[in-house]
Amino acid sequence: MSDQISKSIRSSETVSPYGPGAIVDILGQSFMVPTGDKWPPARLREEVHHDRLAARLNVQELWAAPTTADPESSKVPGLEFRRFPGWLFCQVCRRMVKWTISMETGKAPVCPDDSCDGRLVPMRFVAVCTENSHLTDVPWSYWMHRDAQGDCRAEDRLTFRTSTGRAEGLSSLVVTCGSCGHSRSLGDLRRDVFAAEGITCNGTQPWESSWGQCGKPLDPQQRGATSLHFAETFSAIDIPVVEGRAVKRADDIKAHVFFAALQSAPEHLREGLATQIAEDIGVDVTDVFDVAGVEEAGPVDRRAVNSSLQAEEFEAFLAAIDGTAPTVAFKTRVEALPVGQDPVTDALVSRISDVVLVDRLRDVRANIGFRRYRPDAALVEAVPAAPYDKRWLPAVEGYGEGIFLRLAPDAVGDWAATPAVKDRADVLVRNQRVSVLGARLHVASAEYVLLHTFAHSLMRMLAFTSGYPAASLRERVYCEADGDYGVFIYTTTTDVEGTLGGLVRQGEADQLIPAVLSALQEASFCPNDPVCAESQPQSIDGLNQAACHACCLASETSCESQNLLLDRVMLVGGEGVPGFFGPVLERILGRQV
Repeated sequence: MSDQISKSIRSSETVSPYGPGAIVDILGQSFMVPTGDKWPPARLREEVHHDRLAARLNVQELWAAPTTADPESSKVPGLEFRRFPGWLFCQVCRRMVKWTISMETGKAPVCPDDSCDGRLVPMRFVAVCTENSHLTDVPWSYWMHRDAQGDCRAEDRLTFRTSTGRAEGLSSLVVTCGSCGHSRSLGDLRRDVFAAEGITCNGTQPWESSWGQCGKPLDPQQRGATSLHFAETFSAIDIPVVEGRAVKRADDIKAHVFFAALQSAPEHLREGLATQIAEDIGVDVTDVFDVAGVEEAGPVDRRAVNSSLQAEEFEAFLAAIDGTAPTVAFKTRVEALPVGQDPVTDALVSRISDVVLVDRLRDVRANIGFRRYRPDAALVEAVPAAPYDKRWLPAVEGYGEGIFLRLAPDAVGDWAATPAVKDRADVLVRNQRVSVLGARLHVASAEYVLLHTFAHSLMRMLAFTSGYPAASLRERVYCEADGDYGVFIYTTTTDVEGTLGGLVRQGEADQLIPAVLSALQEASFCPNDPVCAESQPQSIDGLNQAACHACCLASETSCESQNLLLDRVMLVGGEGVPGFFGPVLERILGRQV
């Protein structure tokens, strides 16, 4: 059997979780995914067409990574990863080796000592820049000799061992120099150790050879830390072009007194003019730039792009409800809910105004870059801009099916206006303002928290009935304007044949109503109650309330908001707060009695 290193990954994984800048573990070895400028040439890639998404991300093209049915074939070159960390140690003799590109053979590395046949594995710690998203190896020799007497800086005599007689944990792991005999414990790798010892960032990524001019502080982190990679991805459903409120919005923008000036204004004045038009009309700034036909200045605004994309998708669902949407790549049908069947169903139907089943859809996801250490650190572009070249991004397309539910606008509005509901939602609104993750999430509101929690509850129930694993179900929450309240639960696969229809079958009335009622009953109780329901704001920066792994949290691949802005009290009520679906549960309990 060949020991050549190869790994088959799904094409969707080249956007997330193995997009540019991510660490990939392959058979106990560790590699780094480079940026798109290191990808194979365009003739070996496949273009992904989605003009609406490309325009929002200010690029001309979207490209998928090359694929092949035979990973061992050299006819279709795959993505070439760079070994990282570059410092390895032998599992047998514990010798440390600083690996270089000239030593790479494509095979699993073994100890260079002729008397040892041990396998080399990566060191556990790396060094990450706290400001500019750079990543590098820990300078083991320099750091280990930093507090030593003498001027020894040997790199080829280091060993990594467990020391007896020391405390448990990292303090028992020691790097020792065989030349001078000095040693240092990994327990010294504190957060501020590099800054205290004058070690700063050299401004590079693992696939770069020349040093930059960074100089920012470094922080030692374990190789598997989630803070080493925050991918910036965007997704959009391929919807038909529909006329409706979008046309009126465009007409209002064009009629504004500043519109003509915006089209001819120099770049430094565009932002101010567009902002004024947006405020006067009550639209998003990106809508103004789209209608004006000029590119928005500055970097991609995550919240604005998502809001614009989802507002257009909601319009497509409204057109499907009206029967005016084309059905080519977006094949839909409206599902009528029964009325007058029984009090429980009537109470539920009064809160869900429309259901649209999507038998076939196309979804495109693109990666614009990544950040390290903090979600608000400097963005590293997925494809660095090159002079005279078209701007492009890594992307992947999927085909599948889904269920769209629109909540009754008047019912949501009346519920959200309740003082107790507003007061509870304001807790998350305040916490979001001061959270480091705040700008990455949808704007918190009672309406959004309700919709988001409802989507999670429904996904958890559909995972039991649809035949798809929970991690393959995804959500889109529509809450971009007053009265536009909906959730879309869908699944996709990279196979052009799409999925098998198990999810959309659950959207038919005879299956959907029992599923929603079961989801609400499950949400009314958590195994961790009363701690879960009555606890103060929890999770990261207090961005959840009554929500935990036992009742609300979903797979990381499913949630659009990182499992934050959730509160099942908004669904079912409690703590003096009326739940939006509270009347439905009251009738369920009455029927059970």
